[in-house]
Amino acid sequence: MLRKETIHSLELQEKRHFDNMADLYDFNYGYGNYFTQYKIDKKVSEFINFVVRNKKNKRLRILECGCGTGEYTRKIAKILPKSDIVAIDISNRIIEVAKSKCKSCKNVTFLNASAYSIPYPSGYFDVVCGFYFLHHVSLERFACEMDRVLDKDNGIAFFYEPNILNPVVYLIKSNKFLKDKFGDSPDEWAINPLKIGGIFGRKNFGVNVSTSEFVFPIGIIPSKWNVFLDRLTLCFAKLPLVKYLGGSLAVSIIRRSCLE
Repeated sequence: MLRKETIHSLELQEKRHFDNMADLYDFNYGYGNYFTQYKIDKKVSEFINFVVRNKKNKRLRILECGCGTGEYTRKIAKILPKSDIVAIDISNRIIEVAKSKCKSCKNVTFLNASAYSIPYPSGYFDVVCGFYFLHHVSLERFACEMDRVLDKDNGIAFFYEPNILNPVVYLIKSNKFLKDKFGDSPDEWAINPLKIGGIFGRKNFGVNVSTSEFVFPIGIIPSKWNVFLDRLTLCFAKLPLVKYLGGSLAVSIIRRSCLE
């Protein structure tokens, strides 16, 4: 595990990076693009299905870590209007953008807070989630804090992350020029699907990892063709070895006590 001083220094660097790009965040990540919205909707749907499957339709306390500008937050809030959502981010400027985007979401509370020190009591949340958040933090340190705030009996968590085993993801994350071009922060990496289970498993969580997005978006062809290619390659996630190469990982986490 990284030293506390090192983690604090890296966190401040992340904060500065996202404070600086807050106003261009949505543009940088193509949130206005049809294919990007298709992928976001698909991931939100996968999260909702996981929650409903494990929690039915109860009123839930949901924590979203690294909420960014609230693109995922507002979609989740509309689908689960009876749930109370707390969305946190280390960047206060990002949080201000998120608040503006999600003014109509009355079941969301936005907080500028660290994922290593969540300002809620132990066992408070039924669900913890994050979309492209884990690869910005120390997994070991965050796993400890998630273990603290998540319901001790029936807590569940869900994350979507970039896959470091995907050749395109690896190329971007390991090249400073490409990281700058894609808006990555200086020290972010990506998640290894072969290792993440062991990290959260130490906290008595059962972890399931699946992959998706085997086609990198091609800008010169219509977005609807990218959607078609994405759907066409869904079967790759079931192929030996190939299944580890998807661009994104869905990480589903359940307390082992729920599995017994």
